[in-house]
Amino acid sequence: MSLFLKEYKGYIVFYYFSVILTTFYCVLASGFPFLDVLYVFFFNSFILLVFLGWKYVKTQDVYVLLKSNFDAIEESSLDQGDSFWGRHISALLKQQYRLYERNMQQINKNHQEHLTFINQWVHQMKTPLSVIRLQLEAHAGEPYAHGMSEEVYKMEKGLNMALYYARIDAFERDFVIERTRLKPLILDSISQEKKLFIKNNMLPKADVDDTIEVYTDVKWIKFVIEQLITNGIKYSKGKGKYLTISAYKTEDHAVLEVVDEGMGIHPKDIRRVFHPFFTGENGRILGESTGMGLYLAKKICENLNHKIYIQSEVNRGTKVSILFEHIQTDHN
Repeated sequence: MSLFLKEYKGYIVFYYFSVILTTFYCVLASGFPFLDVLYVFFFNSFILLVFLGWKYVKTQDVYVLLKSNFDAIEESSLDQGDSFWGRHISALLKQQYRLYERNMQQINKNHQEHLTFINQWVHQMKTPLSVIRLQLEAHAGEPYAHGMSEEVYKMEKGLNMALYYARIDAFERDFVIERTRLKPLILDSISQEKKLFIKNNMLPKADVDDTIEVYTDVKWIKFVIEQLITNGIKYSKGKGKYLTISAYKTEDHAVLEVVDEGMGIHPKDIRRVFHPFFTGENGRILGESTGMGLYLAKKICENLNHKIYIQSEVNRGTKVSILFEHIQTDHN
């Protein structure tokens, strides 16, 4: 109603201005009795109210539309009444919605094609890398073998990250929630990174409650754990000797923690470490950071309904914690 009155405010003022001028003219020129003047004034007001009421009923759907907050774009394309403007606005919105649908279909098609390409490309790249790794293992004693193995490892990690990044938007079609023990997952993740531990002269320390079971997707959460381990090792170069991976139970959660003794994260960077492509001061120092590891870890945890937190102190180290909901074990 407020929008309607705002639109017709000028019309109402002009209408009464015209009525008052006409009435004064009739009084001055013809000497109309005062009661007749009042009758004419109220009669004209009644006619105006009838007209405005009819107009509002015909166009109220349009005004409701203009004041609405839509939860879905489909709602804006509903019929907007039978008035002249209502019909035209409805037709325009429906046309816009059809254009929107076509654009979204094209975007989804392009995204799916991109995802398919990335998947195929990553798998095609993994095959020659596997062949190279086998050749390097066969020539392990050669002076070039160690350096090339490290480069192959970096390429495998990069390809794996590209694959998970491409799949993250289609997460709902690529996950299986199952009851899982945390300890085997953690030990397997440590084993996967054993060469990185050796290269950086670091030792893993695992302190995991063997009874902890959580509901999660093994493939996705394993990627997260390996990413946290890799980060912990990478940012401990020349500083920390140990990387501690622990898991314990609280009253409502299972908590997994990865703690390093490395360079830590600067306070000005800590709030942005989960942003995509953010490398921060440490990334600029090392020059090897993509800024995607913690971003993917955060996205995956959110999709799995887990919570992830990070605490850090410069030159003291960093602790990343993952909270799992709804512990279900036979030992509780």
